[in-house]
Amino acid sequence: MQEQDRRQYFRIDQRVSLELKVIAESEIEHHPSPTQFGVSPNFLLLSQLQEIDSQSHHLLRKISEKDSNVASFLQIMHDKIERIAQAIASNEMVISNSEVQEVNLSEGGIQFRSNEAFDIDSFLSVKLVFPESCLGLLIYAQCCRSQALEDGGFMIGIEFIKMPESCRMILARQIFESQARLKKQQSESSTEVI
Repeated sequence: MQEQDRRQYFRIDQRVSLELKVIAESEIEHHPSPTQFGVSPNFLLLSQLQEIDSQSHHLLRKISEKDSNVASFLQIMHDKIERIAQAIASNEMVISNSEVQEVNLSEGGIQFRSNEAFDIDSFLSVKLVFPESCLGLLIYAQCCRSQALEDGGFMIGIEFIKMPESCRMILARQIFESQARLKKQQSESSTEVI
């Protein structure tokens, strides 16, 4: 991906749990989603529910125009399902602080520090978990940067490839929510200073 193309996305610094496995390109052709991690069906539960939310949002808006009581009831049911799913997902995704790291994230890829180098153009299977929301994604990527650092580590840049639109939308939502939290924190801290 050209440098200019990589910069077309909003980028944020985000704390995530990140697991990577080098794979052959042929694995990407045979599986629409990474299968290398052996995750439980509950791992993708919240991601799948968010995808359904995106699909049903338009319908809920139409229902609310015709009958606000039905729409309110459906919203309550949605919230109930969301809380149950979050409880299930949070039990599954026990993440220790040692696994969580700060990354620079966009809809197009991730830049992060690693103790391991990756070959440029190598294909990767990525397990990405957002601890705050208990969202998990399985995505394919390709290494586009592997730069040695003075401390012996490496700065790695990976570009997401063959990412389903639903995953892109979830990433966009995560980035948007993170930006909103940051603006709120900045606003609160500037108010406290006054």
